[in-house]
Amino acid sequence: MNDFFHKLYTCYKTMVFFKQILIIFIFSCLTYFSKGQSALSLQDAIKTGLEKNYAVLIEKNKQEITKIQNNSGNSGISPTISLNSNINLANLNSYQEFSTGAIQERNGAQSNITNASLNLGWMVFDGFKMFAVKKRLSLTEQMSALQLKQQMENTVYDIIYAYYSIVKINQLLQAAKQNLKIYEERKKISNLKFEIGSDSKVDVLLSQSNCNKAKSNIIQLEIQLLNAKTKLNDLLSNPTDNDFITSDTIIINYIPQLDNLKKEASSSNTSILMSLQQEQIIMQSVKESKSMSLPFIQLNAAYNFTRSQSQAGFVFLNRQAGINTGISAGWLLFNGTKNMSLVKEKHILFLNQKYMTNQIQQSVDAQVYNQYKTYMFHQQSLKLEQENLIDSKELLNVSIERYKVGKTNLLETIETQKNLEDAQTRFYEALFAMKMAETSLLRANGSLVQ
Repeated sequence: MNDFFHKLYTCYKTMVFFKQILIIFIFSCLTYFSKGQSALSLQDAIKTGLEKNYAVLIEKNKQEITKIQNNSGNSGISPTISLNSNINLANLNSYQEFSTGAIQERNGAQSNITNASLNLGWMVFDGFKMFAVKKRLSLTEQMSALQLKQQMENTVYDIIYAYYSIVKINQLLQAAKQNLKIYEERKKISNLKFEIGSDSKVDVLLSQSNCNKAKSNIIQLEIQLLNAKTKLNDLLSNPTDNDFITSDTIIINYIPQLDNLKKEASSSNTSILMSLQQEQIIMQSVKESKSMSLPFIQLNAAYNFTRSQSQAGFVFLNRQAGINTGISAGWLLFNGTKNMSLVKEKHILFLNQKYMTNQIQQSVDAQVYNQYKTYMFHQQSLKLEQENLIDSKELLNVSIERYKVGKTNLLETIETQKNLEDAQTRFYEALFAMKMAETSLLRANGSLVQ
């Protein structure tokens, strides 16, 4: 008898030893595979996206173009200076009869003429058009800065969506793996009950089916996780196979105030600011059109040099050099009401742009209101789903214990576990939806990108 217990004890120690070896092996494998994954915070993802995202880089280059175009030369304020020169060579046969009766004839007479000039032109008054153009170029540069900010906001929003999609899927994946353990434990109980004859094989088959369904669900979540990581890598312009680890929680610490949101959106929303900027640009176009009905004055100056030499004719060598200056003015008095029609057209465009600004303002106000209400509803829903999740976990634990001792059947246990899985999905979806509602509010009031 003592030998039996000694062998049993030895067997137990052996099992414990192999169990420890297995745990060490699993831990080593996890450590090895995690080496290829780097931690990626949301702040790092946003920083990388704003530095490397191609859509953002394109808008930055567009802004650089408007900076280059905004100069006094393009506006017409600066004078223009040009240097011109030419040389003409000729070899001619010349025959000339003069009034005195004299005749001059030459074959192969050579001549050359050299001209050079340095010219300056300066429009000193053009009906204030040059100042309107310069102002329009400055406003266009400011508009490009707003367009860049809008693209950055859209990119940051997409990054946040993709990042927290990964967090949500990881949470669902972790929950699914825990649920699989419960299914496997229930399967063991069903097998044990079937072996002792207290339950039928139907329970065993149902348990096996539930285990397979749970494994299939995990595979689907892994596919979703792969797609979400690929999407984020694309937004960050990283290699597609770049692997990383995100945070494991979705943190919400935003307390919005509707009145403050409306005020901030009116003064900071990028779409509204861009429409107001476009109004100013069109107004400068109106001034440009009006300038065409006013006179213009231009100063001109030039230094000219001319040298001509000819073997035929009275003058063998002629050379001139000197400065000449002048002023030119003009006034277009009538061109078939073309200017007047153009000014009216620009005024209508300006009026339409004001209507568009009001429309955008109304749309942003509606968006802020809806997103605020959505945020508050999600807040209530999240609280309820959190309570449901706690209750569902407790209910499942009670149901499994009751199933172990035969106080309930398998169908009730299946139902309680399905209830838990639904509660988990609703909770994480509500948490994700609340985070995105928060992000939408920050974008609406211009706070998403500072």
